[in-house]
Amino acid sequence: QTFFKMTVLSITKSDDIPLAPVYGKHTLVYWNSAGWSNPIRLALAVANVDFVDVRIEAGDPNDSASYKKAWLDAKQILDSSGVLEFPNLPYYMEGDSVKLVQSEAIFRHVGRQYNLLPTSMPEHRFEMLSEELKDYDGYFISQSYVGGPDVIAQFIKVGLPKKLAVWGRIANDGNALIDGPNAKINILDIKLYCFLRKVLFAQRELKIKPSEHESWVDSYMKHVEAVPSVTAYLNSDFLYRPLNNPHAKFGTH
Repeated sequence: QTFFKMTVLSITKSDDIPLAPVYGKHTLVYWNSAGWSNPIRLALAVANVDFVDVRIEAGDPNDSASYKKAWLDAKQILDSSGVLEFPNLPYYMEGDSVKLVQSEAIFRHVGRQYNLLPTSMPEHRFEMLSEELKDYDGYFISQSYVGGPDVIAQFIKVGLPKKLAVWGRIANDGNALIDGPNAKINILDIKLYCFLRKVLFAQRELKIKPSEHESWVDSYMKHVEAVPSVTAYLNSDFLYRPLNNPHAKFGTH
């Protein structure tokens, strides 16, 4: 069975950063890192979308004149040309009418368009849970740049375990996907899965033993990875690492 078709473009020059959908396909543009965009990439794959994943190389952080220059130059063009109202990364283009920034807006758009919203809960609960996960991921990302390994370790060891205990209950103690046995994967599963991958990466890198509140995680992640479209994506050009751009204090390799 054919699932999705993803074209990956590695960009180093501002002239190559797209102002319109590449090849007429749905186009996601972000850094060459997991960052804020891996849940969007996985959602597009799960939705069996033929899309272009544009990954911008930040460059050498020790060269201040050239670091991130490709994006900064392109950002000015996207602004002055009116292609995007608020140029930022990630941005997403779909046809002539859909031009989005803000990772959460893009993610929910994909979920709505491709019927990937949860079915086991009302919309207001889904929105709350999605924002909750966004807070965790946002803290992880920001502290990877500002705080570094010690702050990430404190978050993983102290700030996160009780929250993960609650997520264990939401995720059926790891015995099924969030919508329950025999249900299809939804975008809340996708967001939770991508965040848990970061947690597991940090635990390995920082030699942190998982807490008792995380006993459900391995089983739950296996349920997600057993979804055929997820399996196919993980075996393709899935961008597991780096988590962040080269100037970060954690997750740069």
